[in-house]
Amino acid sequence: MDSFSASGSPAGAEPRDERTRHKEVKVNRYLVALVAGLALPLAAAAQATGVVTGTVTDASTGRPIAGAQVFQSGTTRAAVTDQQGRYRLPNVPAGRAELRASYPGYAQGTRAVTVAAGATVTVDFALQPSAVELDVLVVNPITGQLERRRELGTNTTTITVEQLQRAPVTRAADALAARAPGVILNYGSGSTGTSQRIRIRGANSLSLSNDPLIFVDGIQVSNSKGGFGVGGQGYSRLDDINPNDIESVEIIRGPAATALYGTAGANGVVQIRTKRGRAGSTRWTGWFETGSLKDVTNWPTNYLTYQVIGNPANPLYIENQVNRTVAFNTTDYRRCRNFEAAEGLCVQQATISRNPLKDPVTTPFSTGRRYTSGLSAAGGGERVTYYLSLERDDERSVLEWNRLGRNTYRVNIGAQVTPKLSVQVNTNYINSDLSLNGNDNNVFSPIINGLLGRPQAFPSLDSIATPGGRPSYGFGYAPNDLRLWFANQTVDRYILGSNAAWQPFGWLQVNAIAGLDFFSRHDNQTIQPNYFPLSAAYIAGFRASQRLNNYIYSLQTSASATFRLGESLTSTTTVGSDWKREFNEFTYCYGQGLLPGTSTCATTTSNFAVDESRTESRTIGLLARQQFNWRDRWFLALSLRGDNTSAAGADIGFQTYPGVNLSWVVSEEPWFPQNPVISLLRLRTAYGESGNRPGTRDPLTLLSRAAVEVGTAQETGFILSNIGNPNLRAERTREIEGGFDLGLFDDRVSVDFTAYRKRTTDMLVARPLPPSFGLTGPGSQFQNLAGMRNTGTELGVNARVLDRRNLALNLRLSAGTLHNKLEDLGPGVAPIAFNRGNQRHQPGFPAGAFFRTPYVYNDANGDGKLSRNEVQIDRTKTIRSPTGLPGDTVDLNLEYVGPMLPTNTQSLSADLTLFNTISVYTLFERRAGQKTVNFTEYFRCVTLNGRAVSQGFGGCRATDDPTAPLAEQARFIAAQFLGLASQAYIEDADFVKWRELTVSFSLPQSLVRRFGRVQGVSINLSGRNLRTWTKYSGTDPEISETGATAEFTQGEFNTQPPPRIFLIRVNLNF
Repeated sequence: MDSFSASGSPAGAEPRDERTRHKEVKVNRYLVALVAGLALPLAAAAQATGVVTGTVTDASTGRPIAGAQVFQSGTTRAAVTDQQGRYRLPNVPAGRAELRASYPGYAQGTRAVTVAAGATVTVDFALQPSAVELDVLVVNPITGQLERRRELGTNTTTITVEQLQRAPVTRAADALAARAPGVILNYGSGSTGTSQRIRIRGANSLSLSNDPLIFVDGIQVSNSKGGFGVGGQGYSRLDDINPNDIESVEIIRGPAATALYGTAGANGVVQIRTKRGRAGSTRWTGWFETGSLKDVTNWPTNYLTYQVIGNPANPLYIENQVNRTVAFNTTDYRRCRNFEAAEGLCVQQATISRNPLKDPVTTPFSTGRRYTSGLSAAGGGERVTYYLSLERDDERSVLEWNRLGRNTYRVNIGAQVTPKLSVQVNTNYINSDLSLNGNDNNVFSPIINGLLGRPQAFPSLDSIATPGGRPSYGFGYAPNDLRLWFANQTVDRYILGSNAAWQPFGWLQVNAIAGLDFFSRHDNQTIQPNYFPLSAAYIAGFRASQRLNNYIYSLQTSASATFRLGESLTSTTTVGSDWKREFNEFTYCYGQGLLPGTSTCATTTSNFAVDESRTESRTIGLLARQQFNWRDRWFLALSLRGDNTSAAGADIGFQTYPGVNLSWVVSEEPWFPQNPVISLLRLRTAYGESGNRPGTRDPLTLLSRAAVEVGTAQETGFILSNIGNPNLRAERTREIEGGFDLGLFDDRVSVDFTAYRKRTTDMLVARPLPPSFGLTGPGSQFQNLAGMRNTGTELGVNARVLDRRNLALNLRLSAGTLHNKLEDLGPGVAPIAFNRGNQRHQPGFPAGAFFRTPYVYNDANGDGKLSRNEVQIDRTKTIRSPTGLPGDTVDLNLEYVGPMLPTNTQSLSADLTLFNTISVYTLFERRAGQKTVNFTEYFRCVTLNGRAVSQGFGGCRATDDPTAPLAEQARFIAAQFLGLASQAYIEDADFVKWRELTVSFSLPQSLVRRFGRVQGVSINLSGRNLRTWTKYSGTDPEISETGATAEFTQGEFNTQPPPRIFLIRVNLNF
């Protein structure tokens, strides 16, 4: 029999009110509007056009180049080659035309062609391999224009589909890992479905997001990380994007390059371009991938060292089968910790140890599995092209109840409506279901239960004890108990975009890009009653459920007029607009006293709570850009954007953001000496300003509900919750960069170098307000107060070491430096301490810098053990710190330890190709200069030391391993007995990681032809997270207990490191 709630709806069903139906209608209408462009009459009046077809191949090997761009100069008319290197460019106006073909890793090819009306002309390109990528095309998502790298005064990185196909990329964020200098992708956790922290040229804000904007096919999409907390980790919307749909990724760094993005571009831009259809017969691609995930973490061991004080024949532990408990035998044995032995309080005679996370009996880990299968089709005719794809992705992590299932569907349709008008419509639907286990700072984490486990296992007692009382585990919960503690998140997401390009005259180009990114997210958690005896809520059982609908509407328009000002100078003038509306609606319910076996708020009986909110922001931007091109060697661009955003204070009007770019290809000057060493030299520089707008509610004065006594009656009233700031402005970042591009040894080696300097002003700081304001909210007001500076360098080197018909070897090196400095917090604002006091926003130091009370130690008698009086606070080291009062400072007994972001990074990749059928690719990354906190070891040492000896939990290496290094013993004593707490566990987080390895085999055509219509078969064997070299003593120096949800907090606290992944993938083309 179906169960029903009080409302008569089936249990678990969500009521659909009129507002919900109205929103669905709005989404459907928007979809219709976007697709309507395809309904324009394709039977327009016949015009004098022809078709150009051909192939693009490698001049050295004859191998077809897939993904090369072929375009007609001075227009937006372009085509992309298929897997066989073929292209088809329809609707080319009759007459003479100049065609260009480009692809990263090759020199651009240029051909002049005469097209006759109604005729088809064949133009083939044989591109010379080149490490120099000066003519690679970059798409400007604001204007929709194609621009060559040579025209830009900034350093932009393009990651191609070829680079992604040879790497073991299992999620969209992997495309950014160690592939571009100045870009840091931090994997906060190894849990399946969790988010990453992305930083481009450091951090720009203390209070707002430092993540870059994400654009997909020219429209802005969300990369929010919200959901139910599970101990620290967040969720990822970036990884909703199917990496197998990606054609290229462009990384646009800093305000010098993002001035046209206005109040949102200060953190840089990641532009993802998805695959397109190509004229010709339908080409099908299928793929299947399977693999394993394995935990290879060096988890710490639990120890117990003791002295025999009685009968050694008696057991060390006394097991009580009736009460199902364990006690340490204090009659016959005495626990003897290292510092106690050093002080002569006991003699260490024996040690037992166990690693619960590696012990086969108690480990929660198993081999995870990954399965991916997909199919795509691309083709079309002269008027309409299409790309269709679908994929199913399943991943089970090394913790079996951490699972992700995802379906993605994509339809990209391009239409050449007339020879002068083209329309591209891109649609993407994603449905995902994620179960995320308790992790990090959570007693229901299987990791923390193992890390605090006893140094001896008690399987017989574990089998009869109840959850919360199993003696082998730190908090009494075995892995099988914790399978029922997880948070679930389901997402339905639609990304819809339309791009129209109209060229009514040869000198005028008009672009319009409209888009909608909508996702509906449901987070829920159900705890059945009487299963987790932690608190009254858990004993009663509870249900929590929240639903979020998030919308980003966008519309960008631009018009560009290009004129020749004489024989050598070309002018392009662009004007445009950019409109965005971000809107979300949120509902939440919670209740305790859950009816056993049910999972809705309607079946809870006490402690009800509900919430509902709606937020909205709108931004309108106007922009203008003037470009000059002199002899295709000198390029100058001047731009100005003005924005008005509802997220700023009511008294703030349009904010303007200027930009200037200059590029000079020196080596193409007739006077430049031709020599065998320097084949290309380009100088470039740029200046720009961009912003970071406040949160929607930051400038608002908010009221909260309160019960008010009116006579003898109680009425509903309001009290002041937060005082808004009508003068709140967007943060502003100004950046200047300069650099050069070098081609060496006939373009076999390319070098690009960039130095940048950027400064952020008007940073938001929450200034505390006096208690007399009577605020029920945060008790502070956001004001534009602080300033911060980032300086650094970026270096990229590409080398074609070998380039023979049956042997090719390419090496790529990237390196970057970063120096961040918080200049001031504003008058009357004291330094901001966070992350349990380990990090501070302190003027004169990097934002989020690590500080600690200094200490020294000395093993005076050389016995290898430290007593408590052999570790002392170092009183000679101090820093001067403002107090928050005007002109007032205080000397603090602290020392600066280091920044939270690396100060220098390097990556090295290599790809080797043999006989055009076998290729080997690998990637290494190094980071240095950053610090982190080993909260895991601190928590283990202090928590285990604090438990009663009679419980027999033992301790960490510092307390109970007689061979522990002095530094380990000293930091425990400093933390436990000198008041340093976790400050003593701040460590260097330098590392080198072997990120990726892939070996690919392409079957010979003689063998492929035996499979009927199959045209190509390739097999990839790959691995990820293969090895880490580090002096960090914790589990992984890269991970963080807060994942990507905190801007500066860095520290590892019982966090799951990334697992080692091995994959096998089969690709079929037919």
